[in-house]
Amino acid sequence: MRSPKRRGGRRKTRKGSMSRIPVRLNVLMGIVILMLVALGWRLVDLQITDSAKYKTEVTSAESSIEKTNVQRGLIYDSTGKVLVTNKGSQAITYTKPRTITDKQMYKIANQVGKYVTIDTSSEELSAANFAKYYIQSPKHAKAVVKASGTNAAPGTDAYVDALTNYIEKHQAKFTLTDDQKNRALIFQKMSNAYSLSTVYLKEDDVKQSEIANIGERQSKMPGVRVGIYYTRDYPGGGNIKSLVGGTSTSKSGLPSDSVNELLTKGYSRDDIVGTSYLEKQYEDTLKGSKGRVKVTSGNNDKTNEETLYSGQAGGNLNLTINNKFQNDVEQVLKDKLPGGNTTGAYAVVLNPKTGGVYASAGVNRDSSTGSVTSDALSTVNQANVVGSVVKPATITTGFMNNVITPQNSTLTDQPIKVAGTSAKTSWWNQNGSGNMPLTADQALMMSSNTYVMQVMLKLGGLNYYDGMSLSTLPTSVFQTMRDGFSRFGLGVKTGIDLPGEITGIRGETSRSDIGKALDESFGQYDTYTTMQLAQYVATIANGGYRIRPHIVQSITTRDRDKNKITTTIPSEVMGTVNWTSAQRQMIWDGMNDVVHSSSKYATGTGLKDIKPAVSAKTGTAETFTNGQSTLTSSLISFVPNSDVAMAIVVPGVNQSDENVNQKIAKDIYKAYWKDVQDSGSAKK
Repeated sequence: MRSPKRRGGRRKTRKGSMSRIPVRLNVLMGIVILMLVALGWRLVDLQITDSAKYKTEVTSAESSIEKTNVQRGLIYDSTGKVLVTNKGSQAITYTKPRTITDKQMYKIANQVGKYVTIDTSSEELSAANFAKYYIQSPKHAKAVVKASGTNAAPGTDAYVDALTNYIEKHQAKFTLTDDQKNRALIFQKMSNAYSLSTVYLKEDDVKQSEIANIGERQSKMPGVRVGIYYTRDYPGGGNIKSLVGGTSTSKSGLPSDSVNELLTKGYSRDDIVGTSYLEKQYEDTLKGSKGRVKVTSGNNDKTNEETLYSGQAGGNLNLTINNKFQNDVEQVLKDKLPGGNTTGAYAVVLNPKTGGVYASAGVNRDSSTGSVTSDALSTVNQANVVGSVVKPATITTGFMNNVITPQNSTLTDQPIKVAGTSAKTSWWNQNGSGNMPLTADQALMMSSNTYVMQVMLKLGGLNYYDGMSLSTLPTSVFQTMRDGFSRFGLGVKTGIDLPGEITGIRGETSRSDIGKALDESFGQYDTYTTMQLAQYVATIANGGYRIRPHIVQSITTRDRDKNKITTTIPSEVMGTVNWTSAQRQMIWDGMNDVVHSSSKYATGTGLKDIKPAVSAKTGTAETFTNGQSTLTSSLISFVPNSDVAMAIVVPGVNQSDENVNQKIAKDIYKAYWKDVQDSGSAKK
């Protein structure tokens, strides 16, 4: 048994241990209470004793950095004539502070509305902003509370939500006078602005009285000021817009397809940005850099402004386009445009040595109404089958693959009769009575379809014989031809400095489509743009260098009252044909003979009288337009050893208008020697 003394000793030790725990807790609780008292005292000191002091400091020195707009860059033609400039007009702007309440904006909007009237018929007040504006009036808010039956405490989020939701659902019950609607629309513009961004409250038809009234009261309307609104102006006429493109306006806002991207770059929603063509392609250059102004406001209704950066106007674009020539080319297309089912006419004229585009013009025609509209960009975003103009590329592809040579290029023009298909012939040898041996240059002069079909068969490892089957012709022959065509720029993007360029449509190349390889060889299958044809003929003209076409030749920035060239667009070689001088000369000879041969089979003699002398290749492609049989009339041409080459495409013409391509070319050359270059300076 354990002794009582020992048991008693254990009980005494346990009791002493327990007695020390409350002492520790009491100490900790005391420390916490002291800390809470100190914190409470500090809060009282901040919120009550010193509240006025801190409010004064905040309101007496509130500052923000505001951005100011700059002029967009100008656009000039190759002669220095201004094509696109800016037209400035006075405007009323609002820069939203970093922190502002709806009630404060309501007060400012009502002040502005006393002196500024905006066009309420052209702008719509959203239901949300109608409700937001309406309940700022205590009288209106009281009426809405009664109608809605809300029990939410005034000033709380629940209170605002209840009133705005009720108004949005029952807007017909609530109305605004014309004056109130004017102020509500101003409130909407202010409310929709991002913090520290500047928006236009009124930019059209601003009266001098409005400018004066706002100018006198700016200090009482925080963020509101008189500014400048710039719009694009076209001193030489609006036709150039079909090439240079358009811009957004403050009313249309940023383009919906790129609004988020532009906002992340620092744009405001009502900034002017390029929406198409050159204006869009060179947006980063044309926009310039906004200025920055530090605005400090106090509780005495006075503001101080400090210019941190005055901004930099946008860079100017100097084009390769000659504006007079551009207009003349478009007029030629309109004057020579056939009727019937013709859907348009397109032309590109460029320097084959540099790639600089002198003119890129197009007109679209509604074949049902006959109405004609300008569309210069159809040269890059519309593709057609173009016919025999591709034959120089087909023959060159034969040279490149060693299936023919300049010394051994003779093939017999004859109807091509492949098993299971109807005969395919040249235009002058429909029944085989005109069979004759042709060299490559003669085939170009006479535009022999069957010659290039036989070249295609050789590219696939076959020699033609009457009634042959194409079952052993490899489908890779399509790619062989396309690889050869792409050396010149056919079927691939040219790299032109315009957005929206397409490559055209490539036909199917399966085994069941193998017969279409015959059509591919003479331009009756894949489709090409007029700009691709222009790059193609430039490659032929300059000796085999595929040059990137471009419309902007340099960019200048303003240096006080002078312009300073900062960037010159260099000529860029995108590839080479790599033909021999003999191969190149055979193509040149053939294209010269198209125009100047005395043969009755020469297809381009309508250009014979042009001085300086030109070389060319004509083309016709069989098409269907509105269910009727039509043609695409095409042409590529250049002046040997000179600075001009051109491409023309006229789709949907009737058989009787087949030679419209040559009629257009003659008038374009005439305009070129008048507008761009003295014909006496060209090498003959």
